[in-house]
Amino acid sequence: MSGHRDATSGQLILPELRPGQALWRGTVTALVLVFPAAILNQLVVDGADGDGIPPAAFFFWLLILLGGAAGGWAVIRLSNAAPLSYAAGAAALSYVIPQTIGVVRRLLADEPVSWLGYPLLALLMATVGMLGGMLARRWQRPPGS
Repeated sequence: MSGHRDATSGQLILPELRPGQALWRGTVTALVLVFPAAILNQLVVDGADGDGIPPAAFFFWLLILLGGAAGGWAVIRLSNAAPLSYAAGAAALSYVIPQTIGVVRRLLADEPVSWLGYPLLALLMATVGMLGGMLARRWQRPPGS
């Protein structure tokens, strides 16, 4: 996918995608950050000694949230017609995909699963995805509007 630059502002103009296409590309954009951060977070938490949460886990949580916002931003940036719910959906999907793998792994290993946390964290990811989409909408506004 290539675009061209606006002659007056120099801003990159990307080709317009249908909202459904933008949803999946936004999900992949978010997964680029979310998936590795989720794996590293799990390794850090599993390798921690004692009862507390290691400080590095907070860094990975922030990366995961940033990935969700990036996915929402990508949806709106790639499709002006896409509603903010698509931005939220891309971020939520980028959370659900790695967590589904983790839940299957926990069930196969007969480890406990916290069922209440998953929908709440998916809603948090949807919220940051929507915020990323709102930022993209604001970014695309012409100056002075």
